[in-house]
Amino acid sequence: MENEFEYYFIGRANNPQHPLLTEDSDCPPYSWEKSRIENPGQMSYRLGKPVPRKPKMADYHSTPDSVISKKIFDVLDNLKVKGIQLIPAIITGKNDEIYENYWYIHIVNHYSVIDKENSEYDWDTYLGKIWALDKLVLDEEKLKPIPLDERLIFRMPEYRVKQLFHKSVVDAIMATNPEGVVFYNVKEWHEGQQFDQQKQ
Repeated sequence: MENEFEYYFIGRANNPQHPLLTEDSDCPPYSWEKSRIENPGQMSYRLGKPVPRKPKMADYHSTPDSVISKKIFDVLDNLKVKGIQLIPAIITGKNDEIYENYWYIHIVNHYSVIDKENSEYDWDTYLGKIWALDKLVLDEEKLKPIPLDERLIFRMPEYRVKQLFHKSVVDAIMATNPEGVVFYNVKEWHEGQQFDQQKQ
């Protein structure tokens, strides 16, 4: 398949009106789970600091995990993406107003597919993980044995901060003209790229 190994990082657009989110104190810590959650209930969030003067809700918000609107939910649900779980979420606004029809993307797929020889990173020997990533090169030989429909969205256990989306998923999401989300091609990405938008 063409573009079989083309992946993107997901991120939030640099719009100061789009708020970050923070989990409520009673929100389950699902982001560290590597399996599906049985009876997950509902995630709850509040606007993170600094709260914009006039917050504008978008189709994508970062916690830094991904929280999406129904527009993006419909795309992922229609694609029947394997290895993720879309958990309902509510967001409490600046004046305690409630925003519904949001979902948290719980990513179950974790694949160790980093080309460690050609990537640029700082390794934490004690934790056995990457603590700073400057450049990512994916090892296609490690990706090949994994069926594409099982790696449309995944994380890397060595560096869970980044969420990888296959080009086919990115194209489907961007076709809906969503607000507040950007994707960075892994092959072109560099640390701090998200701030380059502000310089243009």
